Amino acid sequence: MRKWILLLVALALLLPLAPALPDEGRGIVTHVMDGDTINVQGYGSIRLADVNSPELTAPGGPEAKEYTRNQLLNKSVHLDLDNKTGQDRYGRNVSVVFLSKTDGSVGENFNRMLVDSGHAIVEDAKDNEFDPMQWWKPPVPLPGDGKNDGKKFVGSAKSNKYHYPDCQWAKKIKSENEVWFSGSEDARGKGYVPCGVCHPP
Repeated sequence: MRKWILLLVALALLLPLAPALPDEGRGIVTHVMDGDTINVQGYGSIRLADVNSPELTAPGGPEAKEYTRNQLLNKSVHLDLDNKTGQDRYGRNVSVVFLSKTDGSVGENFNRMLVDSGHAIVEDAKDNEFDPMQWWKPPVPLPGDGKNDGKKFVGSAKSNKYHYPDCQWAKKIKSENEVWFSGSEDARGKGYVPCGVCHPP
């Protein structure tokens, strides 16, 4: 009997160390302070874990804030909150943030979106529960002959929109109509505009 009691106590102590779930918190984004810091209703200030956007006074800072604002403001997000230290030195809750799908389920990882869009870099803080290599990995190489290696966005020869490769509209482009771009400047320089669904920079 004593063995069972000790086993149950040990399991109880281990439970708080179990990995957090992407939907352990949920709320509406009420304010965007900069590219990597937001306010979520019911959770206060949220600092995106293990990513770093430029300060607002630095080059790229206002653009990073605008990207986050366009993606998140007044929208529902899911939070994977840090269960190790909880907050950073400024008292902000540390979290990996996920977009909410239209059906309310967990959608895309916004920390990764921010990095992949060029508005932040990965910086492993080490003092939280997260390992950025678990939520951020280089995009899977596109199939084919390698001609699209290093290309970030895709458009169609039949339209003037460019998309992330995993956008629902990008997947509908016929292979013979695909036009690939190395970045947003490349796409815009060729007369293309950002998709209104996946919101590339």
